[in-house]
Amino acid sequence: MKTFPKLVLLTLGLALASLPLTAASDTAAPSDPAPVARFPRLRAMMIRRMAVARQVARRLGLTGDQMARLKSLRQETASRIKGIRTDSALTKEQKLAKAREILRGARSEMRGVLTAEQQARLARIRRQLQAFRGGGI
Repeated sequence: MKTFPKLVLLTLGLALASLPLTAASDTAAPSDPAPVARFPRLRAMMIRRMAVARQVARRLGLTGDQMARLKSLRQETASRIKGIRTDSALTKEQKLAKAREILRGARSEMRGVLTAEQQARLARIRRQLQAFRGGGI
């Protein structure tokens, strides 16, 4: 029943963990304060993910141009996912299938922004994170 939200959170989490965020400080809250005000654990999770994303971006050695391109891709993907969530003509299964398709495409586009060396580094970082988290996702 809750597969779609879990898939979206998991995928966005992975994207955030592997891509930079341009927040000013480590303790910056997400742009919409209402959900995090009601859910302190969500706020803590978002802060942690932003910190991990900044660390991964630093380890990958992303250029300013790459960071800007990745940010625009993330925003575009988020707006497309929101569009699916608000489309009442689709069934839950159709929404899930479309979201998976969009996220797969976005992930490949984002990897296309990285150089071959950065992609290899990202793969190593992801394997390390999976091992740290207990074996896999």
